Amino acid sequence: METKLIEIQPSNSIPSSHKAIELRPADIIFFVILNLALLSAIAIPIYAFIAKRKRASFGFKPPPKFICHRCQYFSDNSYLKCALHPVTVMTEETINCADHRLINS
Repeated sequence: METKLIEIQPSNSIPSSHKAIELRPADIIFFVILNLALLSAIAIPIYAFIAKRKRASFGFKPPPKFICHRCQYFSDNSYLKCALHPVTVMTEETINCADHRLINS
């Protein structure tokens, strides 16, 4: 009969097949750059999609060309904006206002 050797290891030791991998600083830098590249490749399209949806939902309208804010009869009072035309102040009807007078600068 042949005798077989049985290798006994303590329960808290690591088997020889599961040794830790030692990383060099160059490897760590490579993995950090690789992870940043992958993260940005995922984040940039998501950000672009969200920004595009936000722009589409609000829509851009150019500001109206009202001349009331440059008129001497216009006041920034919330009760009475225009002394001459309180109903049509800051509407499209004021574009051709006959009573418009520029503020003396």
